[in-house]
Amino acid sequence: MGRNTIRVIVILATFSVLGILIIQFFFLKNTVDMNERKFHESTTQALKNVAQSLVDYATKTQGYHSNYDPYNSVDQISNNYYVVNVNDVINPTLLEHLLLVEFKRLNIDLDFEYAIYDCETNQMMYGISYSADKDSIVRSPYIPTDPDPLALTDEEIFENHYALKPAKISRPALPTCDKYTYYFGVYFPNRSQYYSSHVQAWYMVNGFLIIVILFFGYTLYIIFRQRQLSEIQKNFINNLTHEFKTPIAAIRLSARVLEDPKIINHPKRLTDYARIVGEQTDRLTLQVEKVLQMASVEKDIIQLDKQEIWLNEFIEKTIREFKGSQEGDTDFIHFKQLQNDILIKADPLHFSNIVFNILDNAVKYCQDTPNIMVSLTKEKHTTYLKFADNGIGIPKEYRKKIFGRFFRIPTGDIHDVKGFGLGLDYVRKMVEFHHWKIDVQDNSPKGTIFTIIIPK
Repeated sequence: MGRNTIRVIVILATFSVLGILIIQFFFLKNTVDMNERKFHESTTQALKNVAQSLVDYATKTQGYHSNYDPYNSVDQISNNYYVVNVNDVINPTLLEHLLLVEFKRLNIDLDFEYAIYDCETNQMMYGISYSADKDSIVRSPYIPTDPDPLALTDEEIFENHYALKPAKISRPALPTCDKYTYYFGVYFPNRSQYYSSHVQAWYMVNGFLIIVILFFGYTLYIIFRQRQLSEIQKNFINNLTHEFKTPIAAIRLSARVLEDPKIINHPKRLTDYARIVGEQTDRLTLQVEKVLQMASVEKDIIQLDKQEIWLNEFIEKTIREFKGSQEGDTDFIHFKQLQNDILIKADPLHFSNIVFNILDNAVKYCQDTPNIMVSLTKEKHTTYLKFADNGIGIPKEYRKKIFGRFFRIPTGDIHDVKGFGLGLDYVRKMVEFHHWKIDVQDNSPKGTIFTIIIPK
């Protein structure tokens, strides 16, 4: 699958998910708005019915008509508090009964509290709290406890009403309303329960959508990860083929020359070709050992043999061994020691391999005459081992990726530098095994600085 195809798929899929989220948001918002309107309409209708019943009852028992306005009797003070203008005396017992009946008839199954305005004290009095879950009522001390006001006669209810004494509710009183004189207030402390019970299906849909989005994101991650691994595998195979092809071709050519019976008449030529076979065999062996070594590191089966080593002496010896493995002039490596040598604990074999790999990269990735400065510095309890070269440098976007397995900075189809992209991966792992750190920076005006940070 091509890069452009994957990009188009990702863009389309992203817009699809965003579209679903936007649609879901508007559906949920419309559902909440609809339930808001439904609750307000149901509550307003129930309170109007209660007010009308109170007025009708007062008219029947007292024999006069009040100035009750059925169209403007309910005011919503806040989203969970309503006041109802009755414009007549209110019987608390009958009010309680009517509220329970109307709320049940209109399926308003919520906790509520109500209180009646008392003009003498200018406060909301006769507080009552109803729990829908427990189906229980908590009254103020002076509220009658008759379970059914309809069981009393009209005269008894009327007499009981005027025998009541005002009592403040135990919790903070409901706010008053300056517009009316004879009114009561109803407060819904847990109004959110009404919405949650009506949007549970949407919660389930949203939960399922979140799962789908997470699965979609994970799928994209797997796709990009597989593509990255595919590119790494492709680059590794290309590098492996390139690295093995040259020594194999040299060994094959030398073998054909050595098969010639006349070669024995040319001892020098025989020696040269035998030397070529040996060198190329060693080269193949070294490459195979690198691959096997990295496989061992990946399985974390490396056991470090940490020993106390003098840092100045060890680095100097390792540089000398590296120079011995190079052909031609090796005066391009300069070493600046610590003023006072120090002891550190490290695995000598793997520590020397770290130094070898960094120096080898500095030589391979240099288009001019190499110039490498190795220096040791110490600040407080931390020692810094720096390798500054004058190579081609490492672009900023690749400075973290270069420590990945098989990664090599892209150069198109040109493979003018030998290697599998395993050296720096090995360096990183060995540094981590030693509990050290490694850092990469520019070496102005040209090149790279690798710094190994060795804590106390």
